[in-house]
Amino acid sequence: MQYIFIMEIAHLNHFSISSPIFTNRKKKYCQLFRNQKFLIFQLRKNGTTMRRYNPIFYYLALANFLFFLGNSLYILLPIFLKNMGASESYIGVMNNIDKVFTIVTAVTIGSFMHGRDRIRILRFGYLILAIAYSSYLLISSLTWLILLIRIVHGIGFSIAMILGTTIIFDVVPLEDAAEAIGVYGITGALSNALSPFFGELLLSRGYSHYLIFFLSAALVTMSIAITYMIPRMDLHARNPVEPATRGSLHLLKNTRYLLMAISTIIFGGGFGVIITYLPNFIRTTTDYKYSYFFLIYIGVLILIRITFMRIVNRINRNVLIAAAFAAGALMNIFLNALDTICMLFTVSIMYGITHGILYPVLNATMVSLVPQKDRGTANALFTACFNGGMMLFALTLGMLIDYSNTYLVAFNVCAAAFIIAIGVIIALTLRYGSLDIKVDAALSID
Repeated sequence: MQYIFIMEIAHLNHFSISSPIFTNRKKKYCQLFRNQKFLIFQLRKNGTTMRRYNPIFYYLALANFLFFLGNSLYILLPIFLKNMGASESYIGVMNNIDKVFTIVTAVTIGSFMHGRDRIRILRFGYLILAIAYSSYLLISSLTWLILLIRIVHGIGFSIAMILGTTIIFDVVPLEDAAEAIGVYGITGALSNALSPFFGELLLSRGYSHYLIFFLSAALVTMSIAITYMIPRMDLHARNPVEPATRGSLHLLKNTRYLLMAISTIIFGGGFGVIITYLPNFIRTTTDYKYSYFFLIYIGVLILIRITFMRIVNRINRNVLIAAAFAAGALMNIFLNALDTICMLFTVSIMYGITHGILYPVLNATMVSLVPQKDRGTANALFTACFNGGMMLFALTLGMLIDYSNTYLVAFNVCAAAFIIAIGVIIALTLRYGSLDIKVDAALSID
């Protein structure tokens, strides 16, 4: 009965209010619900409808998958540098120096996006990445060329990452944003499993890192091609907003936004430590393949994104974020006992839960805390905070690893930081209450 009712309501979209067909066959529904958009909103809110997004969403998702499939091959960059004789401190610097320019680009690009063709800017970001990826083929020793390439890499990554998610926020209603970003993020997350796995497979069979660099350049070139296929539409006409008149940093005057930014920095820091040091930690202290971790954690992440994220709006957002940080803290603590394959599977599952929930929920929450005209800027600042955390933790903890001669100190610091993040969420809750998104249904449905 419920299915028939939903189908009838969906059928209403094909008739005007004045149509005789509407009057004769659908009058009872008009009496129950004056606004069919409000009904669809309620069905979405209760998780009873299947999401269908604007076609642009799917083109972006495919381009993002190919872009990240190439970018995630650089999870293996620390191994490339280690084989060339680099120290952990050097690896920490070179693997994260791109984040400096990712942050600078993210902070400045917010205002630049307003009134401009965002798909063209996205294409430009992919082009910069294609140049950077191709330049890795020129590296033959530990020279300053690596630093220059990493800078260009960071600028291109920031543009591509921010423009992709910003366009998603443009074409998806805000109340669906956490789920949409979660689904969109699967394309990037999936590459974090596939790329290291196949990259490690190629290296184990005697192929050079240079083949990996070539493949990354070819993949992002495909992303460039897809941007020419994306349907043209005026995103600003669809969602008319006032142009932002200030940069990104003024958003931090909002205390709730500031506290969420701090939480995002900590979350990004934990991720930075994982991708920078975990491969070498597993490779040098166990007999297991480090790709197992990425395959399992991404599998769990995808499962969460396609199931749990559909009901995320039913759960108190403060509790959800704190619980995800708690899982991340335990995961880092358990890395101290990584001596069995069972423990490797356990920490992989726990990190999949942590990342699977925190990234889309923190992103959507930070965007929801600002006026509509500042959403693109808020999204850019989220990226800056996340990458800033990656850089800060990876650089400082790389030095600590060299000093203490153990990777465990980095994981333990991350565990402590995640516990601090839980404290931040508790303080925010006590002072400001729930972070749950409140949206006017009549205004939010397309």
